Amino acid sequence: MKRAATVFASVCTALLAILVAPRIATRVLFSTVSPRQRYKVEVSQYRPFPFDERAVFVNVYRDGHTRTVHKLLYTGDFLDGDFRDLYPNPRFRSEDIYELGDVMNDGSTSRPGNLRIVNATQKEISYLLIETGWYKLVVLDLKAGATADLNLQYTGWLSCQARFADSGQRFASAVSIVDSADSKESRQLSITVRGGNVAIESPQPGLRASHCCASDRPDPQHEWLY
Repeated sequence: MKRAATVFASVCTALLAILVAPRIATRVLFSTVSPRQRYKVEVSQYRPFPFDERAVFVNVYRDGHTRTVHKLLYTGDFLDGDFRDLYPNPRFRSEDIYELGDVMNDGSTSRPGNLRIVNATQKEISYLLIETGWYKLVVLDLKAGATADLNLQYTGWLSCQARFADSGQRFASAVSIVDSADSKESRQLSITVRGGNVAIESPQPGLRASHCCASDRPDPQHEWLY
């Protein structure tokens, strides 16, 4: 009986450690406030033990209220570079567009493009996470029917994950981009949310459907593991 009680206590302690360790090991890497101070974006990392895989998340607050919680941005182990080195210089591009990193962090050349983002639904989108190369861009609270136009430097792929504000439904898409060597014009790109899907398109040739999403974390269906 005593042995059974000891085993039960050990199991409970282990489970408690699993639940509590990530919270104890969490630290804020970046905290950035938007120009008009309506938004605050916190990028946090947790690593339960020194040599374990680490995970980086983003939390978004608007007017002091939580808008996005625990959205996975990155995973890596002790062999990978520090997230702050891989994705430096967090900043707000505008009041509701946040970005970090640079498309190419190895000195090579990216390609110029123009990106149109369209919410062709009757629902507000709490975030769109757009990624290419070593660059992440987050569009916050895109209203129903809204459109945003941006210039975008890109490399050989582009991905997008998004989430409806009311239902919490998530959806994602990714493409590889192949440009001809002699092409000098800016590529026209669009990211359009229709129904429960997101489409990445271009009137110019060279887009191919690709595995979603970024290579530095699991696909959206397996984010729950973190």
